[in-house]
Amino acid sequence: MFINRLVTVLSLDILVKASAIVLLPVYLHLMTQEQYGIFNYTLSIAYSFSAILNLGLYIPQSKLYHDEQDPQQRGKLIYSINLLLLAGLLVFVLPAYFFGLDHYAVRFLFRNPIHYDQYRPWILLLTLTSLFAYMLSNFFYTSEKIDSIKKYSLFRVIGINSISILALYFLRARDPIELRFIAIGAVELILLLAFYGSYIGKMVRVIDWQLIMKCLKLALPVMLSAVFGIIINFGDKFFLEKHVSYAALSVYYLATACAGVIALLSTSLQNVWLPLFFKEKDLLNNLRKTRKLVGRLVWILVALSVAIMAGVMVCLQLNLIPKSYSEIVYLLPLLLAGQIVICVALLYSNYLVYFERTSLILWSGLGVSLTSTLLNMTLIPVWKAYGAATTLLVSNGCYLVIYYLIVRYYKKRR
Repeated sequence: MFINRLVTVLSLDILVKASAIVLLPVYLHLMTQEQYGIFNYTLSIAYSFSAILNLGLYIPQSKLYHDEQDPQQRGKLIYSINLLLLAGLLVFVLPAYFFGLDHYAVRFLFRNPIHYDQYRPWILLLTLTSLFAYMLSNFFYTSEKIDSIKKYSLFRVIGINSISILALYFLRARDPIELRFIAIGAVELILLLAFYGSYIGKMVRVIDWQLIMKCLKLALPVMLSAVFGIIINFGDKFFLEKHVSYAALSVYYLATACAGVIALLSTSLQNVWLPLFFKEKDLLNNLRKTRKLVGRLVWILVALSVAIMAGVMVCLQLNLIPKSYSEIVYLLPLLLAGQIVICVALLYSNYLVYFERTSLILWSGLGVSLTSTLLNMTLIPVWKAYGAATTLLVSNGCYLVIYYLIVRYYKKRR
């Protein structure tokens, strides 16, 4: 069952990622190198805020859904999670947007001024729609609705890419960065309106304060650890933006996009693995399955990394990727290695939820984020993009070691 689901989900995710990789040359030719750098930097900021604003509520949704077999209890769980999500948006987003606090964040995050007032409503739309899209996708995976996630993902990739490319091609007088923000936000909103009804239909509209507190106990440490995760996974771009041009930053983002194929496999694996992982109540059996999975996974990821390197070199030779991005060849090995390490670390991090010790994810994130920040401040001014890639590799390696040692400790205790 695991293999069949993984093949189904992975084939779909590969199609999604393959389309993004295949269409990269189109975007690179329809946008200047500076525009590509600014767009991806801004997009990563929006997605980072979205990761915080979900309040870590995907964790209780994944964990508690399988602890309950009664549809009524599951319905109350989904309702409680969405209630907390809306409350969080009212507390954090509404005041920030109303009082213009986001302008202060932009001045801090960007070394050079951008047309933020022009992009502002579309960035907000994109942030909110990506937040709800993530929770919806997590529900489909958790409830094992593979057909629903197939349809949702296909419409998503086709809609976003087709609308973006058509807009960039036919509306060349408009700002390409704004056009891409509008296309992504609009497609996400339309798909949410089409698919969220099945999610709402599962809700049982009863406020259960005990369940709400249980959700918060699991979710809040994960939300706070997401802040540290952003420091680690966005800090490299933040410090790099302060020391290089947007054209140079675009090369780093292109390398990150190519290395993202490994992250895609990791995400697909996690989405299929989690429901089966939480269903298994025998700890030793779970550990045995995890070791077996990790052993095979590493070999597959190494082979895939070699294939990605070869593919990029061919694209450069054929000028599918402009020659101005040629430095990507030297950055990719470091970024690919970092993605392999975090892929394995992610599998071991599941045990902290399994043991209901999500607070340890928080403390681990604090330690690693401090290490990451110090490395970024030290290495990036000297090594530029190579310093950023090295920091990511070291930080992800720290995560793997910490999670592995924690799992061994709790295994002995049990």
